[in-house]
Amino acid sequence: MRRSRLDALLAAVQPRVLGLMVWGVFATQAGCAPFPESEQDALGSGTAAVTSGNILFVGNSFTHGNEEPVYSYNKAAVTDTNGSGQGGIPGIFKKLTAQAGFTFNVSLETASGQSLRWHHTNRASTIGQATWNTVVLQEQSTTPLPTSRGGSPTDFTDAARDLRTLVRAANPSANLFLYETWSSPTSVGTQGYPSGTVGLQAMQTDLRDAYFKAYRDLGFTGVARVGDGFMRAVDQNLADPNPADGISPGMFNLWSAQDSRHSSKYGSYLSAAVLFAKVTQADPRTLATGTGSAAADLGISAADAASLHRIAYEINALADPVVSGPTRLRVTGAAFTGSVTAGTPANLTGNAQLSSLTTSEGTFTNLVGATANGITSTNVPSARGTVPANANAAATGLGVHDGANNLNAGNFQFGSAFTAKTRFFIVDSTPTSTALGDDATVTLINASNQAVGSYSLALLANDFTGSAAGNTSTALATVSYTSGVASLTGNPVGTVQSKLGGVSFSLADLGVTDIASISGATGLRISSATLDPNVVGLYTVP
Repeated sequence: MRRSRLDALLAAVQPRVLGLMVWGVFATQAGCAPFPESEQDALGSGTAAVTSGNILFVGNSFTHGNEEPVYSYNKAAVTDTNGSGQGGIPGIFKKLTAQAGFTFNVSLETASGQSLRWHHTNRASTIGQATWNTVVLQEQSTTPLPTSRGGSPTDFTDAARDLRTLVRAANPSANLFLYETWSSPTSVGTQGYPSGTVGLQAMQTDLRDAYFKAYRDLGFTGVARVGDGFMRAVDQNLADPNPADGISPGMFNLWSAQDSRHSSKYGSYLSAAVLFAKVTQADPRTLATGTGSAAADLGISAADAASLHRIAYEINALADPVVSGPTRLRVTGAAFTGSVTAGTPANLTGNAQLSSLTTSEGTFTNLVGATANGITSTNVPSARGTVPANANAAATGLGVHDGANNLNAGNFQFGSAFTAKTRFFIVDSTPTSTALGDDATVTLINASNQAVGSYSLALLANDFTGSAAGNTSTALATVSYTSGVASLTGNPVGTVQSKLGGVSFSLADLGVTDIASISGATGLRISSATLDPNVVGLYTVP
């Protein structure tokens, strides 16, 4: 967390991906092919295709669109139940389904800035009609977030439950989909997430967890992973994650240029494509992009439209994530051997080894340290003793008397296989004058240090051992470096004290539900502008 925060974006992270989804029933209408059988897998829950009927979209400006050309797009072909003359994403959805040869009667019931609770209170007579055989619900964009991020997840699930009951009372066979919204450059700031890609990913993870928890707990038909589609476009360098500094050549802006929160025409088109793929189970890659298509109507090039179609396909080919209790845990205790002075916390006075870690799951001694390689850093390593030969040596094994400073990126390889009971950990250091913890992105890699699939995790500073600036009482240990970076060693050297904290996380946190899908994984890549790792390792829970 070294005292200069880099402005550059962290390496792009990817949404938690979970293998390929089994598709129960496939669309076979002319003009748009179903997902190929080779893409089916026994991981996910099948969703029957819906290729016709009366579909109602319920939401706010994230559904009706915030600006032209989306706001009134194709309004003559859809029914705005509030008479506002809106077409929006339902209008694009209508055009896509018509292109594919499907027959839908599309309606929307939307109100800017409103929550699902508002719709249940004020529009029950519209939503609770027996005519709807499919209903899509979009919650206000921050309500599903944790309360610590300004959300109200209980309000979200309660309103979703009540709307589901309302719809099913009128039509017991109705399909109900949840429309997962997106993180945005504006929202990550207002909701207290870090800036840049790591903040976008962290917010999207919280949204994804909330929507899928509601889906599992309440018995919805499925979740249209629109927000995950946004992140995938960022991960693949198609969409610029920071439009405020200008759009990078060859990229587009998913968010409105007016507020960097609502969707642009690109984001709206991607939203409709993801909804199309989820509801109809048809392959969006076969949608038209030329004259007369929805993409052309909106001024989206054929190349960009094809990329958005592919993103929609890939997102809808993912298995549904398993939402369970958190396994991303703070490390609350540690034991050390070697040159250690006992105390609360212990003080490392020379070469020391990490011998055990404690989290809410228990205390673990079967620790395996990683072999580091390819570390890049903005500072030389610091150590309690001789400066390590290189940055890799400073973050290798279980030695905790030294550490890399301001890690940019590094590969950490393990000599043991991963299982569902594997827990990874990172021990980080920072001067006692600051709070413990640093934002970081963790990605599964193979023996050649290449990413395995798209299994990544955005760790936030508050995921690490809790410790306020100037307070060492909860730190795992303290250490006064006697060589390395001057701002860490002090003058004379050894007069600046640092403290240690840690975080533990599982394969499930990285998005893995099928161990076979990561058979090639042998290590982790860690990227951060500020992380100072002393130890990276793993252990196994009983």
